[in-house]
Amino acid sequence: MQLRKGARLGKYRLDRRIGSGSFADVWKARDTVEDRAVGLKLASPEAVREWGRAEIEKEARIASRLHHPNIVSVRNADWIDGYFVMATDLAQTTLARYARARRSAATALQIVCDVAAGLAYAHEQRVLHRDVKPENILIFADGRAALGDFGTARLAANEPGTVTEAGTLGYLAPEQAYGRAGFASDVFSLGLIAYEILTGVLPTWPFEWPFAGHERFVAKVPEPVRPVLRRAAEFDPRRRYPDAGAFHAALVRTLEQAREEPRRPRRGRRRKPEPQPSPLALQAEAFRRSHGRALELRYRCRRCHGPIGEAMRFCPWCGTSDNSFRELTRHALVCPDCEKGVRPEWSFCPWCYAGRFVSNGRRPPHDPRAVRRCGRRGCEGELRPFMRYCPLCKWRTRRPWTLPDLPDRCHRCRWPTSHAFLRFCPWCGRREPRAGSFDGRSRASR
Repeated sequence: MQLRKGARLGKYRLDRRIGSGSFADVWKARDTVEDRAVGLKLASPEAVREWGRAEIEKEARIASRLHHPNIVSVRNADWIDGYFVMATDLAQTTLARYARARRSAATALQIVCDVAAGLAYAHEQRVLHRDVKPENILIFADGRAALGDFGTARLAANEPGTVTEAGTLGYLAPEQAYGRAGFASDVFSLGLIAYEILTGVLPTWPFEWPFAGHERFVAKVPEPVRPVLRRAAEFDPRRRYPDAGAFHAALVRTLEQAREEPRRPRRGRRRKPEPQPSPLALQAEAFRRSHGRALELRYRCRRCHGPIGEAMRFCPWCGTSDNSFRELTRHALVCPDCEKGVRPEWSFCPWCYAGRFVSNGRRPPHDPRAVRRCGRRGCEGELRPFMRYCPLCKWRTRRPWTLPDLPDRCHRCRWPTSHAFLRFCPWCGRREPRAGSFDGRSRASR
C-alpha cells in the first residue's frame, strides 16, 4: 500500500511524515483505539528485503528491554500489511531543530544531562547505541530529552570493543571509525553534541583542545563543568570516561557545585576600602540619571562598568563591543550570536544580522514598546527603539532613530548621541573627538 496522509495501518491513522532514516520513515499518527497521538517508525517491504527481517526487528527487541524516562519507550511493534510498525510516544521535536538549546546554556546542559542518564542506563544493560547524534535525541513537550533510534545498537560482548561500521560521520568516535566501538565511544559522541549546541561549532579532526569557539564555551559553561565536557570529548578513549554512567555522575556533581558556588558566603575576607569616584565616573553617573530611562541603561559594561543599554552595540564609555546580556536580559530567550534578549515570536534577531531562530509559529501580539512599523510592504513587524532589523522579515531600518533627549547626531551613522557626555557612539562605535576615557573601576559609579 502507498503511505500517505489519512492511510490506515491496523489501528493507526497516518497524519504526516516527520522524518526519514536509512531503512525506515517516521510518521506522526493517531492510535484510533487509545485515541492518542503516537510516533510510528515504518520499515517498508523494500527495506525488509534489503536488510532482512531479523535486522529490522532488532531495534524493537533491544529498545523493549530499556525502561527509562530518558530513553524513548516502544509502545508496540508489529508487522502490518508488509510494513514493520513500531509505535513510540510522540516527541515535540529533535535536538537538531530545538533552537532553545542553542539560546540557553542551562537548557543545553540539562538536555546533555538527561541524555547521559538514559545512555548510562543503556550501558548498565550492556547496550551500545553507536549512533548518538542530535537527530536521535527527542525533546518532549515537558522539556524532557530522551534518546531514541536504537536501530544500530548492539549488545556489548565481554571484549572491550565490538566490531562495527555503524555511526554518523561528524559524531563518530575515532576508535569507532576503525571498527572498534565501546561504551566510551557513545560518551565521545555526546561530548561533541554538548560542545556543538553550546558554541555552535562541531569539533573536527584532529580534536585538539581548545576547539574552535572556545571563547563562547568558556562564557556559557560554568567553570566546574568545563573539565567534565572536555574529558568526554577526549581523542584518546583511555582518557575519556569509560562509560556514560561515570560521565553522568561527574556531570550531575559539577552542575550541583556550579549552582551552589554563587551562594557560598565569603568568610574571613576584609572589605577593601572603596576608591574615590573619578570625574569621568561621576559624569557617567550623571548621564545615567538624565537619560537612563529613555535609553534603558539598566546594565554595566563588563570592561569599564559604565552604564549601557541592551540595544547598544558598543559601550559609549570604552568602546567595547563584547558585552553579553545572556544572564542579564529580561527576555525569555537569548540570541546565540550577539547574546541579547529576543522574544519567542521573533524569527530574526533585531540587534544583529546573523541571529535567526525557529519561532513558535504564533502571530506576534502587539508590542506595547514598539514605536514603528516595518518598512517592507506586507510585513506586520513592529520595531522597538534602536532596532536595526525587523524581527519578522529581517528588513533593515533605513531611517535613523531619533531621541528628543539626545539632540546630537553621530557624524557617521546619524543616530542620536551626546557629544558632551559620550566618548563613543553607542550604535556604530565611532570615537567622539574628545580626550580621556572612562575609568569605571570605581564602584561608586554603580
